[in-house]
Amino acid sequence: MASRLADLTLPIEPGMLSNPDHFPPEITLYATLERDGWTARRLVLDSHLGTHLDAPSHFVAGAPDVDQADLEVLIGTAEVIHLSGIEPGEVITAARLGPVTGRRVLLDTGWGGRGLAQAEYFGQAPYLAPDAAEALLAAGTELLGVDLPSVDLDGGVHVALLGAGCLIVENLTGLAALPGRCELTVLPLPITGGDGSPVRAVARFEADDNEGAGQPR
Repeated sequence: MASRLADLTLPIEPGMLSNPDHFPPEITLYATLERDGWTARRLVLDSHLGTHLDAPSHFVAGAPDVDQADLEVLIGTAEVIHLSGIEPGEVITAARLGPVTGRRVLLDTGWGGRGLAQAEYFGQAPYLAPDAAEALLAAGTELLGVDLPSVDLDGGVHVALLGAGCLIVENLTGLAALPGRCELTVLPLPITGGDGSPVRAVARFEADDNEGAGQPR
């Protein structure tokens, strides 16, 4: 059976969506083929730019850094939860999530696919309720990926998840095209002592596999 690969990553480029609490990328061409015989760019990237992973140390003192993230968690089968009818600013509760079973969970809210400008994307985004974080942890989730700019507004869900060792991936894209399960790979840069890193996130799934997809919740 044929399989497909889906890139779940926002391109890093000038003018991309950038959290106003952080800073946009600076990409400068400093060597050219015409002048130097080779091409190179200077990159200044926020550790939480675009599609990125939050390490536990992002919110929890003394917790593991991004270079300590376990590859066994970053690569493997993920449960994809498709939520329908999510409204701007909606608080996503445990009841809205429904049953959770995955060690890795991808939450498709549709927010990342709306093509919103920066003010709306960051200023009106849905976010998780504390009881949703509790439900994920109770299910044994060790990695949560969302198509949202953040899992919360006040840091509480970050602390709950990261404090329990659950990694967070934010600003994913293309989740709506995935079936109910996929093989997920999320690879951050191994930044020594880093609180997070941009990632390349990729899903592999069977082209005609709808098993486990179910109905949007």
